[in-house]
Amino acid sequence: MKIAIAGCGIAGTAAASLLAAQGHEVTLFEQAVHCGPVGAGILIQPIGQRVLQQLGIYDAIATQSARLNAIEAIRESGKRLIRLEYQRLDPHLFGLGVHRGRLFAALLDLAKQAGAQIREGARVIGYQVQNTGVMLQLENGEYSERFDFIIATDGSRSVLRTAAGIMQKGVEYEYGALWATGNCSAIRDHLLQMVSGTRKLVGMLPIGQGECSFFWGLTASQFARYQQQGFESWKQEVLKLCPQAEELLNATHGFQDYTFTTYRSVAMRRWHAERIIFLGDAAHPTSPHLGQGANLALEDVWVFAECLQQTADFEAACRKYELLRKNKLRFYQRITGWLSPFFQSSGVIKGWGRDLCLPVMSQTPLLREQMLKTLCGFKTGWLHSRLPEQK
Repeated sequence: MKIAIAGCGIAGTAAASLLAAQGHEVTLFEQAVHCGPVGAGILIQPIGQRVLQQLGIYDAIATQSARLNAIEAIRESGKRLIRLEYQRLDPHLFGLGVHRGRLFAALLDLAKQAGAQIREGARVIGYQVQNTGVMLQLENGEYSERFDFIIATDGSRSVLRTAAGIMQKGVEYEYGALWATGNCSAIRDHLLQMVSGTRKLVGMLPIGQGECSFFWGLTASQFARYQQQGFESWKQEVLKLCPQAEELLNATHGFQDYTFTTYRSVAMRRWHAERIIFLGDAAHPTSPHLGQGANLALEDVWVFAECLQQTADFEAACRKYELLRKNKLRFYQRITGWLSPFFQSSGVIKGWGRDLCLPVMSQTPLLREQMLKTLCGFKTGWLHSRLPEQK
């Protein structure tokens, strides 16, 4: 088949490599003049690691990344809020802190090696369905050649969602985050988050090569206020909550060294329309509090590629894909939506409830098991989960 992919991110490059390797003619459209990663660090959970193994790039990524044994959140008082250790579920499990740039580069190389064509500087703003195929509408006013179908992987703010006419509802989160990457020797083998109520959240994610990905949760108005007050004032506030970030912060010189990102959640009634399917953040964007975005995207792509290979028909592959994915994706969207206000919101009651309940939940064996399965990406719905066989 002749396939167009809109968006050259993690999902887009993974899809291009898999489908080109299956023998399809794949063209990947990217709005940037030069394809490159956006973001700092990502947490690849066991379910995402399985996809990287299937793609054949796991070993190369793992050797450059950080092996994480746990995720931990600590209150401003120093009391532990939660600590989830992967080995409590299975001794072979762990998280992988990965530099997004390294993963993106590996996937892009894989896509090119498989024969996918990369078309840079080509922003897709719509599409036109015809009897014999579909054409992409580009920002410069031109239309692409005809394709059999489109895979939309153009991110959480996908312009193709509206063009597809699929019923959807979304929420813009008040809180976003400042991100940066730098050297950090204080945190090595776990994701550390420090919280003060629900209004302050700082995190340190080791990503290999002696580096960490730093993030500080805040609203756009708070960011504007920090900019007025000055960088040094903000830095001292961060270090008061998280002194482990000192090495990384001292290597930066101003807010120009950080990236401010906002988040949204969008629930689509279905993920495909005539000659188009949505995968990854284009299909189910959420806040990053469960660290599942890249993992769900990788799994989306793998499942769809298998469905297409088994059916050799786009519409049939889409129906099979949604049957396989809907319960899991609905679960992770819902649980992330519920979780987010307990870590970032303007109220205080949610913070009190979180501080009372989370320590108890994480120390109760049955609840801890469900929390770990959710973290690892093994949940397939509210009542079901599936652990992959160890190789």
